[in-house]
Amino acid sequence: MLDEKGMALQDTILLDDIIQNKRFYHVFQPIYALKDWHLFAYEALLRCEFVQNPELLFQLAMKQNRLYELDISSIFHALTSVRMQYIQLFINVYPSTIVHPSFPDFLRKLKRMRSSRQSIVLEINESEKISDIDLLRKVIRFLRTNGFSVALDDLGKGEFSMHTVMELEPDFVKLDRYYSIDLSISIEKQSEIQMILNVCQQKNIYLVLEGIEEPKDLAMAKKLGVHLGQGYLLGKPLPVSEIR
Repeated sequence: MLDEKGMALQDTILLDDIIQNKRFYHVFQPIYALKDWHLFAYEALLRCEFVQNPELLFQLAMKQNRLYELDISSIFHALTSVRMQYIQLFINVYPSTIVHPSFPDFLRKLKRMRSSRQSIVLEINESEKISDIDLLRKVIRFLRTNGFSVALDDLGKGEFSMHTVMELEPDFVKLDRYYSIDLSISIEKQSEIQMILNVCQQKNIYLVLEGIEEPKDLAMAKKLGVHLGQGYLLGKPLPVSEIR
């Protein structure tokens, strides 16, 4: 039976194999415009046969101080897996990755390889604490000047709040799936979404509601004026061979 040191070594070997040999892949979930139901974007979601929950893989990378390496490997793989010239692609990224000193060089590499018509949205993960909001704001401005859009993920779940939205002014805000559940009968959730929408409209931010699974909740989201929707009701994550 492995002791704690042995388990840590085993984790290190596993993570090294996953990163170095690209033992992961992506599936792509559609995001629809609720106003007219047109396909607006896809989100690239990392999957790994060795780790059932992708969040655990990123937590392991964080623990091993290799989060940046895994993050940029995932971004690069997602972009090289699919060529979508006329539709946006959302790709998850951690705050510490986009403020990493080497990230601008990585972006230059991306710009050389991608089509000028390929629109990329860097979706900042909410599960990592933001230590320097001013630095993050500067990096987001830098990203925009280099042709990338920015989304804040899972508002209402982790580190991100409406204060963060006001400070960073992203292009997209994604609401946690908590807001989708029983939205049609929850006056409180409807009121909160309406308040968030008012801020988004003032700042020219698109609001995305995640985790939509029931037709009545989708109908309420549309009635409230939510711009974009994502969830199993609208479309499950698909392998690259099955996306448009």
